[in-house]
Amino acid sequence: INKKFKGNDLLTTLIVLPMMLSPAVVGNFWTFLYQPQIGLFNYVISFLSGVDPSSFSMIGDVHLAPWAIVIVDTWMWTPFVMLICLAGLRSIPDSIYEAAECDRASQWRQFWTITIPMVLPFLMLAVLFRGIENFKMFDLVVQLTGGGPGSLTTLSSIDLKREAFEKWKTGYSSAYAVILFVTVFGLASIYVKALNKVKDR
Repeated sequence: INKKFKGNDLLTTLIVLPMMLSPAVVGNFWTFLYQPQIGLFNYVISFLSGVDPSSFSMIGDVHLAPWAIVIVDTWMWTPFVMLICLAGLRSIPDSIYEAAECDRASQWRQFWTITIPMVLPFLMLAVLFRGIENFKMFDLVVQLTGGGPGSLTTLSSIDLKREAFEKWKTGYSSAYAVILFVTVFGLASIYVKALNKVKDR
């Protein structure tokens, strides 16, 4: 997608489309796809593996529910990571690759000695954003599994909401939120320092 070709802009728009949708909309959409009787996802798995589509439930099985969330989250946010990496690729001057070609460096060597080192800070930035976003994830999981089966997919954000607005433990939930914020802030600060070291190389 970094190469210019006919339809490049249209393809980029289609790829980033999942990122433009609300997590609640995405959750409802994939809940329908995951339905054992009528969901398209189960029928695709059945076509590929021969398993009866109604014999398993992605969001109701204790072994499959976490993977159901991972699949949806990956589908939704891969475009975001791709755009950051694309920005990194387009920030590399063509003159560097031209100099490497003059030195008869192979495409593989150019990839490992030029592309990866110069795109790495962008990749690390994408990981930072996604890590923070995962701590904030709420509506997508609520729409898909509601934190179930049982409490298997209950995230800290869901647990915090239940403690604050269902059990009305305001003191406990306030302390919970502060601890969560300090944890995320501390981890993000450490990661940013590591990112700055990579950028300074």
